[in-house]
Amino acid sequence: MSRTLAVYISGHGYGHLAQIAPVLNSLHGLCPDIRFVLRTALPYRLLSSRIRAPFSVLDGPVDVGVIQNSAISEDIHATIAAAQRFYDDFPARIRRETALIGAHSPEAVLSGISPLAFPVADQLGIPSIAVASLDWFDIYRDFLDADDPLLLTLQQSHESCDLLIKPPLSMPMKSFPRQQQVALIVDDELPLPTRPTVRTHTALIMFGGAGDPPFDIMGLGTIAGWQFLCLNPLPSVTPANVRQVNAGQSGTTALMTACDLVITKPGYGTLAECWLTGTPLAYLPRENFAEYPYLDDWLQTHAPSARMQMDDFISGNWLSAMHEALGCARRYPDIPGSGALQAAEIIEGMI
Repeated sequence: MSRTLAVYISGHGYGHLAQIAPVLNSLHGLCPDIRFVLRTALPYRLLSSRIRAPFSVLDGPVDVGVIQNSAISEDIHATIAAAQRFYDDFPARIRRETALIGAHSPEAVLSGISPLAFPVADQLGIPSIAVASLDWFDIYRDFLDADDPLLLTLQQSHESCDLLIKPPLSMPMKSFPRQQQVALIVDDELPLPTRPTVRTHTALIMFGGAGDPPFDIMGLGTIAGWQFLCLNPLPSVTPANVRQVNAGQSGTTALMTACDLVITKPGYGTLAECWLTGTPLAYLPRENFAEYPYLDDWLQTHAPSARMQMDDFISGNWLSAMHEALGCARRYPDIPGSGALQAAEIIEGMI
């Protein structure tokens, strides 16, 4: 008899999907009978590019996340206003959501990392599991007074979660009372091409779905001996050594193995794939985002990386940080097993 897992996926960027998709893929390998019902606002094409198992979608927002001015800049006032609207009369939203999800008779609810999922599971009398490296309580806590009712709502929601599964690169997330650590969660099932030994120096520019922060793209044309690959759309006029690429079915990890380094912002999905492929990175600081200090500390301790100054990034003066990342003596730690498989085994045991 088939079982059903309701899966809440945050629509804030693509990193939450990059984290939860490998878990679903591993869970499908362990238990092909489990049916996935995804509750998310992410587009189907993006979901199907990451999830290699049958699923259906209940379209709609499940959280607010953070509203971005750019990939590295948050609109705090708009974020708080949107969050207050979303969580206004939260009990009524929970009732509507419980009816929607309950119609599919799930055995459990998995969330990455919508706070709405946990009280819904509680109302249905089924287990709730989180897979996450950050949570919105810790993010919003930097934006709000300690006694703000929104923080209390989020904290109470997290306290009803039966288990938080945490990979490396995670914030403490102390609002979740029950936690279990696993190894790195990353899509490690796709075969990785061998890294070429002789080729033009290549950098992959990778800032996710919020788009690339503004910079002088013509400045890259002055960096001799390098080519730059961009995942996001380019302006109509670009230097000859800059071109747009598509990750395709092989994913961004295959692109990374064809590159010397990645230019990026710190975020779980990108850092996990750089770690998997052993790719150095030059990264931008991300002010006013509570996750950044934890990722910055990890990068400066464990990864071949360099922090790029914002003025240098904007002007296209990237070469110094690129050379620093390539010459960095730090090496990524070994990855002790598959965190996706470990998480899948935990979830299977709770369904």
